[in-house]
Amino acid sequence: MTNKTALVTGASSGIGAVFARKLAQDGYAVTCVARSRDKLEDLVKELGQGHRILAADLSDSAQLQQVVNDLESTRYSLLVNNAGYGIYGRFEEIPFELQENMMFVNMNALVRLSHAFLTNARAGDALINVSSVLSRLPYPGGAVYSGTKGFVTNFTESLWYECKERGVYAMALLPGVTDTNFHAVATGNRITALQSGPVYPPEVVVNDALAALKARKAPSMISGPKYRLLTFLATKLTGRKMMINLMGKGSAGLKK
Repeated sequence: MTNKTALVTGASSGIGAVFARKLAQDGYAVTCVARSRDKLEDLVKELGQGHRILAADLSDSAQLQQVVNDLESTRYSLLVNNAGYGIYGRFEEIPFELQENMMFVNMNALVRLSHAFLTNARAGDALINVSSVLSRLPYPGGAVYSGTKGFVTNFTESLWYECKERGVYAMALLPGVTDTNFHAVATGNRITALQSGPVYPPEVVVNDALAALKARKAPSMISGPKYRLLTFLATKLTGRKMMINLMGKGSAGLKK
């Protein structure tokens, strides 16, 4: 029996599915959480024995509570809060209800699950909250999404400090553009091709995250060397107004 146990949200595809595969290869018993039971069953069948699924829509309070209950009753050494999504477009043109749902999943659900996990966490345990490079940048055409990710990064970096004396590690993972279906979903399939610029496969993102997990030093990490450089240039060497203008001109959310 393994002593390494992990719960991964948003595990049915993209970064979450790669997390589940890599953690299973590393000897973790993985609980895979997502809305799609069929996709989860296929994933766990691929992973082999010792892994389980928990089908839940984290935008639904009752289903979110089921995952909270599981975290409170099951011994986990790692929680990966990967579930989340974006909606791109002009703020006033996107129905508020859709943006509120996104805020609930990206922030409320993540905070609730983080709290349930950390309440019972022991020395050596770890929390990874998946944020975004956009948490460091303004993003016209994705104002609410980038705002939610700014919250996730600041929240998690604060947890890193709070938890370190307990020997519990908290880290925010900041991917850039990743080769998943995120972009198509965020634009409502208006733009299905990935935007220009660096694009990394989800395997690179997860490998970076797991390397940082083993090092257990940084409160956050930007995945992909090109994004580390670009973020440095944008935040340290570019004026705020110029950066906002550049981000707006290149925004997929403002393209028709």
